[in-house]
Amino acid sequence: MKKIILSLIAVLISVASFAQQPGGQRREFKPEDTAKRRADQIKETAKINDEQYKKVYDLFLKQAKDQQAKMKQAQQGGARPQFNREEMQKQQEATTKALKGILTEEQYKADEKAQQERRQRFGQGGNRPGGNRPGGNRPGGNRPGGNRPGGNRPGGNRPAKM
Repeated sequence: MKKIILSLIAVLISVASFAQQPGGQRREFKPEDTAKRRADQIKETAKINDEQYKKVYDLFLKQAKDQQAKMKQAQQGGARPQFNREEMQKQQEATTKALKGILTEEQYKADEKAQQERRQRFGQGGNRPGGNRPGGNRPGGNRPGGNRPGGNRPGGNRPAKM
């Protein structure tokens, strides 16, 4: 009995100490890794040369560093990072414009096509009917019974009669 109690205490202590580790299971994203991954994707899909690769890498590195700085600034302020949709859209438009200046029209189209395929493969839809929600834009989505109280149960939320 003592062994069981001691084992239980040891497990509880280890779980509690693991839960209190700063950052928990968060993975540290390095701007260099983010830029390299995205530049490698473009190199594969658009067949860019080394000079173009360097320009694309530098573009994504700057973008990743800016994003990381914004995240750190928000975290140091004690607030959760807020993402302004308009600001993000402007940043995306600037990135698109810069990419169009680096890549040829054919390369840009090839990369766009590959991005669209990745979005569809990973469920981020884009042009998928019903929007990006798995159940479409219906209230209740794909849940059985949709939005009805009580789901599929006949009678809804009414208690069973005895």
